[in-house]
Amino acid sequence: MLPVWQKVAKPFVEAGELVVLGVVQEQHPDRARLYRQWRELDWPILVDSLNLLDVAVVPVPIAIDEAGIVRHTGLSPGMLEKAFIKQPHFHDKGTTATVEPAVRPDLDQLRREAKRSNRARAWRDTGDAYFLFGGANGIDESAEAYRRAIQIDPKDGRAHFRLGTALRRRSDSDRRQSGDAQGAVEHWGRALAIQPNQYIWRRRLQQYGPRLDKPYNFYFWVEQAREEIRRRGLNPIELSVEPLGSEIAPPLRETAAADIKIPDGDPDGRIHRDETGMVRIETTVVPARVQPGQPVRVRTQFRVNDDTRPFWNNEAQDLTLWVGLPDGLRLGEGQFTFANPAEPETQELRVLEFECVVSGSHAPGRVELPGYALYYVCAKKDGKCRFLRQDFRVSFEVDPSAPRLR
Repeated sequence: MLPVWQKVAKPFVEAGELVVLGVVQEQHPDRARLYRQWRELDWPILVDSLNLLDVAVVPVPIAIDEAGIVRHTGLSPGMLEKAFIKQPHFHDKGTTATVEPAVRPDLDQLRREAKRSNRARAWRDTGDAYFLFGGANGIDESAEAYRRAIQIDPKDGRAHFRLGTALRRRSDSDRRQSGDAQGAVEHWGRALAIQPNQYIWRRRLQQYGPRLDKPYNFYFWVEQAREEIRRRGLNPIELSVEPLGSEIAPPLRETAAADIKIPDGDPDGRIHRDETGMVRIETTVVPARVQPGQPVRVRTQFRVNDDTRPFWNNEAQDLTLWVGLPDGLRLGEGQFTFANPAEPETQELRVLEFECVVSGSHAPGRVELPGYALYYVCAKKDGKCRFLRQDFRVSFEVDPSAPRLR
C-alpha cells in the first residue's frame, strides 16, 4: 500500500465506512510485515509470492461494495471519496455477499490427481498447494511439481516463475540445496522471456540484478523503518533473511571500473586449498542469460560449513575475492573485500558482489570467469586457525535473444 493511499483511506477506515485489504507480490513475507509495522497500517496485508492473482503491473486498486460487487478497478487516491465512498450503490437492499471459507486442500490427493492426469495445469496447481500449505517440508514437493509442469509444457511462464519462487524460498531456508539461488534466477528469466511484459516477474529479477539495470533501490527503507520503530519504543519485526548487496544498492547509471582494483593475493597459487570444505561458496549470476552490451551482477556467498561450524578469524586479514575477466568483459563495479567485524570470532554469512558488462560485439555462448577467495577460518573442534584458498568458477550465457531487464 502506497503512503498516499494510506493518507486518503485512513479517515474512512476510522469512520467505519471503508475496509482496506492489501495484497503484495513479495518474495519475503516478513519484509511486508516490517513495512506494515513501520507505516502503522491497521489493515491486513496478504502476501502473494507466487503471483497467483496474475498481476502484471501495480498498484491495482479495486473498489468492492458491501454486497461484493466490484464498482471500480482503476481508482486513483483522489477519486476514492467522490467516485466510491459517497456514491449510492444500486443493489437490492437484501443482497449480501456469499462468503465461503477457504478449505485446506488435500495435498496427497492433489498429487495423485496430477499423476493420473499428467497435465501441466494439474502439476502447477499441486505446486501452488504445497508451497502455500505444505510448510517447511512441502517446499521440495512444490519445486518438484513445478518441474513436472514445465516438462509437460516448457512454455508455461507461470510454472517457471513459481518454480523460481520456490527455489528462492528453499535457498533462504535451512533446507537449501546447491544451485537453488541460481536456479531461481534461471527460471525467472525463462518466465520473463515467455511473457516479457510481466512487470512482477521483471521486478523479481531486478531485485537481485545489476545496479546498471535497477529502476530503484528496492529495500532502502528497511534501516529507516527500524530506526523510526525503535524511536516509538517498539521492537522492529525481525527479518529471517536480511536484504543484502543488490537488494539495497541504489541504481547506477555509469560504470566506474577505472576506480576498482581486484586484489590478486595469490597469483602463483601457493596458498593451501580448503580441501575439507570449512567454507562453502555459492555464486549467483543475474541474469543467467544476457544480451551483448548488457551487464550481469554476480553474488558470492560465503557460509561456514553447516556441519562442522568453524569460525571466521577476525583478528587476521579480511576475506578477499579475486576474479579473472576474459576478453569481452569489463568490470562495472564491485566489492572484493569483506571487512572483519569487531568480534574476534563470528559465523555470519558473508556476501560480496560485483558487476561486469558484456561487450556489444561479444559472440553468443557460454562465458566462464575463474575466481578464488582467501580467508582465515578456525576449526571449532581443535581451535586451529588456517589461512586458506578456495577456487570457484562463475558462468552465464550470452544470448542475443535473452530478455532485457530494462
